[in-house]
Amino acid sequence: MAGKPCPRFSNHTPLPQGPHVVGCTDIMIGRTKEGTLMRLYYPSKVTDLMSNSEKWTPWFLGEEYTRGLATFIAPSIPSLFSMLFNWQMRGVATPAIWEAAMAEKKFPVVVFSHGLSANRSIYSTVCSELASHGFVVAAVEHRDRSGSASFTLNEKGEKEYILFKPTPLDLKEYELRNQQIKIRVEECIRTLDVLEKLNEGKVKNELPSNFDLQQLFGRLDMSQPVMTGHSFGGVTAISTLAKDKRFKIGLALDPWMFPIKDEVDALCPSVTQPLICISTEAFQSDSNLQAMSKLNSDTTVFVTIKGTVHQNQCDTPFLVGHIGRVFAGASSPLDPQTAMDINNRLMLNFIAKHLGEKGASLNTYVPYLEIQKDKIVYGLYGKGKAMLGWDAGYHAV
Repeated sequence: MAGKPCPRFSNHTPLPQGPHVVGCTDIMIGRTKEGTLMRLYYPSKVTDLMSNSEKWTPWFLGEEYTRGLATFIAPSIPSLFSMLFNWQMRGVATPAIWEAAMAEKKFPVVVFSHGLSANRSIYSTVCSELASHGFVVAAVEHRDRSGSASFTLNEKGEKEYILFKPTPLDLKEYELRNQQIKIRVEECIRTLDVLEKLNEGKVKNELPSNFDLQQLFGRLDMSQPVMTGHSFGGVTAISTLAKDKRFKIGLALDPWMFPIKDEVDALCPSVTQPLICISTEAFQSDSNLQAMSKLNSDTTVFVTIKGTVHQNQCDTPFLVGHIGRVFAGASSPLDPQTAMDINNRLMLNFIAKHLGEKGASLNTYVPYLEIQKDKIVYGLYGKGKAMLGWDAGYHAV
């Protein structure tokens, strides 16, 4: 549950529930947009999470990120939104030890793609939960201007920010998002390339860091990489699976299929890896579900969590309070913690099933999901009425 960990932080995202204390660091390979920026969540050597709360990871990334988020969420009152958001989020922590030493074992890898107007921090609950169960999770930060912000480094090592891009008046929504998803897929593929090079001890972090990347040498199990993401990141995951068969398992959280609407007939059947689409009840609309139906029925599982909204799969509901949840579209009939627990256990069980013997120790949540079965619907299902792109005049994902 979220709460107050220590004087340094006023609030935090939910505690990871796996056996490992999670470590966290940022890694930038290359200084340009053609490089890779990611937040890495990993099992650490630390044995006590709570006594190290002063070393937890700051969730807030900076005012530049807030401005991009405000442009998308609150375009009519960006200054007011930014002021309130900055005030509330500066003291938030992710319960992962910043730059902790990595545990001495070999761990499977996951690449995570964020949604529209999001960033490398806003899915910390999902990513740290996976890491606490023995995964190294690379949360890539996209530089296609679909995120709230990102940055590169100039020759002096100074940050140059890349801000969120609203849809230009002279460009249709589909044209922009289809251009962006092609960039996103390449960024996810590059992230897997980077993980392979980290495992070989061949890369340098361009960011100031006390985390020695040589700790990752030989510690990454690259045999069955997992590709996942939420919303725009969900369809990015699907598109990446279609293009790069090095990824062996896929998880798409509430995939927003609109960016590939003209390509679904060719692209979706080419996803041959095991894939689970975990959806929220209030998000999925008829047009989006119809596009999802093009996925390979032999290898794809569809499941929806009842009483949920789109934001239940990110950190937002745990950070903004009741009024903030209403304002941000994150208020759900189902308790946010229960929604997140079901989501994460569905993810872990699916991965465990397809990792084979290596995943046997993960597959411990079947009894929990059985207890929660009244909140889970299998098959294509949703109660969403409208969605950005699919429906004219609708501006939210």
